[in-house]
Amino acid sequence: MVMPLLVQDELSAARLRRMKVTATALLGVAAVLYVVSLSFDGTAIGFLRAGSEAAMVGGLADWFAVTALFRQPLGLPIPHTGLVPRKKDELATKLGEFVTGHFLTREVVVEQLREADVVTRVGRFLGDPEVAERLASEVAFNAGVLLEALDDESVVQAALELLRRDQARRSYAPVLGQVLERAIAGGTQRPLVDVLVSRSLSYLRAHRDELVPQLRTFVEERSWLAALFVTDKRVRHLLDGVADTLQEIDRDPQHPMRGWLDGLLRSFADELQHDRHTAAQLDRLLGQLLEDPQAQAVLREVLTDAIVSVRESLADVDGSLQHRIAALISSLAARAVHDQVFRARVQAVLEALTGHAVENYGDELTALIRTQVARWDATSASRRIELAVGRDLQFIRINGTAVGALAGLTIHAVTLALP
Repeated sequence: MVMPLLVQDELSAARLRRMKVTATALLGVAAVLYVVSLSFDGTAIGFLRAGSEAAMVGGLADWFAVTALFRQPLGLPIPHTGLVPRKKDELATKLGEFVTGHFLTREVVVEQLREADVVTRVGRFLGDPEVAERLASEVAFNAGVLLEALDDESVVQAALELLRRDQARRSYAPVLGQVLERAIAGGTQRPLVDVLVSRSLSYLRAHRDELVPQLRTFVEERSWLAALFVTDKRVRHLLDGVADTLQEIDRDPQHPMRGWLDGLLRSFADELQHDRHTAAQLDRLLGQLLEDPQAQAVLREVLTDAIVSVRESLADVDGSLQHRIAALISSLAARAVHDQVFRARVQAVLEALTGHAVENYGDELTALIRTQVARWDATSASRRIELAVGRDLQFIRINGTAVGALAGLTIHAVTLALP
């Protein structure tokens, strides 16, 4: 469990004080022994005096070195002291450059990702049904908040602009042709044909009397000779024949006309894919629809209704949408653990995204460190760094006192051994 920063600082300060007391006490012991040795004579006292004297020198020298990092010793304006307060900005920049140059690199981060096997670990974690349900709930909630913040009109305009750009750079005709061709091959066009036939039959029966004069006028405008033979009775008979044919088609799934309609659709699908003229006509029609105010109104209504529906589905805690999201998360988690190909693909994407982020935004860490340290005043920066490393630096004082004592004893022994 991570402790709060204030508690960590207080604990570090207490440890630093104990180490300072220990190092100072050891230096004090050396000083006391030196003073005591001045009152006595003898060979052993000589070793005591030499050792304690050297210990004081070593301890004082290292105390000066350690103290000079963070402040001026005894407040004296000695050159090249108080290094951290004077050089904090430069040190921060160097620290950031060191981290980004040696630790935060594509190679190092990618290697760590591979060794950590992040994809498998995340997959196992998300494989827990409770975790999947909780994550699905969070995804639904945040998606709902995002949708609430969206302006419906802005969404419509963005969709129109996206469609315009996409329609300008490519033709939709081949794609629609392929979709229609596959639909015919799979028989999925039959419900559409059923609806068209049924609706045409209903419309013809409901508007038969209105269609008679319209159809007669249509013929008369195109041929005066045909108009001589076209009567209302003949037009009604023709319309009744068409209605009977549509009724037969509607009742018989194997009616020959259905095959003719399938062939017509199949021919249209082929023309969409291979006939430039047909493709150009369709693209021109789509372009006109995108600019038509009535078509835009329909699109606006469809998108608005879709957004409202999605919002309501996301807000329903026990709704099917959240359960589907949870099921999707569980499915992806299982694949991440058991499907090696899928796991490798996700790992490659993760490495690519991480590497891109490191290469393009790694320098932001240097700027972050530099900016954050620049906000600290010199005293605060010195204090923070001392709390972080000061306890270990006190061992330098202790070692300096001990090594000084050993050096003093060795020098005194060598001096006595010389003739």
